Amino acid sequence: MFAVTSTAKLEIDEHFKSAVTISKTKNVKRRKNHRWNNDDPRTLHLMRVKGFPRLLPEGILALADYCRWLRELSLSYALLSDELLSALCSVKQIHLETLRVEAHPEAKPLPCVSDKAWSAFSNRLPDINLALLSYMTDDDDKKLLFTSHIPVTHLYLGDETSESTMSRISKQYPQLIELVIAAYGCGPIDRFLISVAKNCPRLSAVGLGDCEITCSGLAKFVALCAHRLQVLYVSETSLIEDADLDIAKVSTNLSSLLGRTWIPEYVPLW
Repeated sequence: MFAVTSTAKLEIDEHFKSAVTISKTKNVKRRKNHRWNNDDPRTLHLMRVKGFPRLLPEGILALADYCRWLRELSLSYALLSDELLSALCSVKQIHLETLRVEAHPEAKPLPCVSDKAWSAFSNRLPDINLALLSYMTDDDDKKLLFTSHIPVTHLYLGDETSESTMSRISKQYPQLIELVIAAYGCGPIDRFLISVAKNCPRLSAVGLGDCEITCSGLAKFVALCAHRLQVLYVSETSLIEDADLDIAKVSTNLSSLLGRTWIPEYVPLW
């Protein structure tokens, strides 16, 4: 049994019995003589940490040791530090598979995590899925998030993305597997997506929200990564028909490239 003291909120997803959310926890007691079996359905695999003004490395070490079958850790970017990454790297028995980090503008100023700490983290956990969810609106703040030393594999841009941010994605995140862009208001996104396809050889899932893309540009993008593209979400309202391709033709073209039926997502007018 996992014991949490003075918890403001505790959520357990019925579909994921091993998932738990912890908010504003004052103390977590370790049971030194108790060890969970990985086959035990009560074993903690997912932990979301919320509401901490400061998370000390000692705390994460205690949690990681207590929950030694922990597979996913979700926390705010504001909680990151060199010490925290070092703590995650130092726990030999940790089997972390996913680190999910959310960056919100109200969490400013964002911490400056050193390249050395990220490099050590990457070397210690080379196969980790690092999901970055950015809701930052200021380009200066985003510069901290877009560096080549952060091994981002899944990127979710939840606010309108600027041209300067888009131009950095393929250069800074070569390990990218999944890219979701909520909105882009600086014209067609064609050349940026094509750059991502060329420079991110692991890219296999793309979702575009309120983004403009020409039918020809989308066809060129898919042609570059069709052999690995498993998910492609583009709304019909985002597609711009051109002299070469209309929506019907690009749907046929992409279906042929992907080897399965593909059509853009229908968005109701109401």
